[in-house]
Amino acid sequence: MAVKKTGISRDLIFHPGETLAEVLDERGITQAELAAQTGVSPAFISNVINGKKDISAKFAFALEYALDVPKSFWMNLQANYDAELLEFNEMQTITDEEREARTALHEVVKYLRQKGKMPVGIC
Repeated sequence: MAVKKTGISRDLIFHPGETLAEVLDERGITQAELAAQTGVSPAFISNVINGKKDISAKFAFALEYALDVPKSFWMNLQANYDAELLEFNEMQTITDEEREARTALHEVVKYLRQKGKMPVGIC
């Protein structure tokens, strides 16, 4: 029987709200103050900080204005979080048999490369 297994810890994937909380703490800004500066509710700020809401492009733009931190910084944090979370979720679906097949194929590819039968850029 196929057993699902993961190699990534969910604890190592950080929502951008954690970074936002750190910035606020370092600058001595309250969530209510940020809410007023960005035109959103304090509940929304709390939800972002607690990882319940994501940082949209519109909110990233508001953060740039309020905190003088580029919107690209916030968008990149969100994109990286989304990608890491997707990878984590995909890893949850890989079975032991699939891992074994990947390992076996890795050995085959290694052998073919050593014999000059497969270019380095493939697989």
